[in-house]
Amino acid sequence: MTEDSAFAAGADRAASPGGSHRAAPRKRRRRLSPLTVIGELLLVAGLAVVGYLGWQYWNTEVVVTAKQEELSSQDSARWNEATAADPAPWDGEIPVVPRVGPAEVFGVLYVPAFGETFANRVAETTDWWTVLNLDEKGIGHYEDTQMPGEIGNTALAGHRSGPLINSFREVAELRLGDALFLETPVGWYTYRFRSVEYVLPNEVDVLAPFPRLDGIPGTDRILTLTTCHPKEAGSDERAIVYAVFESYQPLSEGPPAELLEQNPRMEAHQAPRGDAA
Repeated sequence: MTEDSAFAAGADRAASPGGSHRAAPRKRRRRLSPLTVIGELLLVAGLAVVGYLGWQYWNTEVVVTAKQEELSSQDSARWNEATAADPAPWDGEIPVVPRVGPAEVFGVLYVPAFGETFANRVAETTDWWTVLNLDEKGIGHYEDTQMPGEIGNTALAGHRSGPLINSFREVAELRLGDALFLETPVGWYTYRFRSVEYVLPNEVDVLAPFPRLDGIPGTDRILTLTTCHPKEAGSDERAIVYAVFESYQPLSEGPPAELLEQNPRMEAHQAPRGDAA
């Protein structure tokens, strides 16, 4: 026997009383109780819900808001450049915004009551997958209703809750006389909030040229906003907002003074004006 093997044998005998090496007995794992499993599952589910709610807030309040502000600024710049390149004097008549194709953007809605920097693009049709659910659009125009500038009812739809875009989330913040500003390629339309009502989803007469009186021709220029109610994940009813047209001004005059006062970011939306005639 070599010195190394003799040393190893002596070490084994020293480690094992009586010269024999015995393996330590294994401890049996405690079985998880059903209550423990349920508790852990509830904890994971709770963390998932908190995470989802945090992501939803971040997406709708931060990411989408920033994207809408950027895109609306680009729209403003493009429309102002087109007007500057082909100026036409305003004859005093209220112009009608030309109809556009499905999902095409034709306006930007500014509502300081929804947030001083609120700006959201408006596109044709109320299809969920090409307009209402998209964070670069979000507000849709009912195709069978009038365009801005027309006598009758310009009706718009937007979500109030959900994970993607909630354009009309704060409709309850509107107060009598609050202004709603609609920027379009042909100019600015200012409306004043008049009232809100809550109806069932099948009460589509709110979209009539004279709201709630189907078959009666319109006599005013009305802006109607439709969205779900209640606010949080509700769809049992619809909240209907009515605003009445107040004034129009060409793009060449810049944004309405009232909007400039209420929205600190509007200065960046102004295009250089041409020389006065």
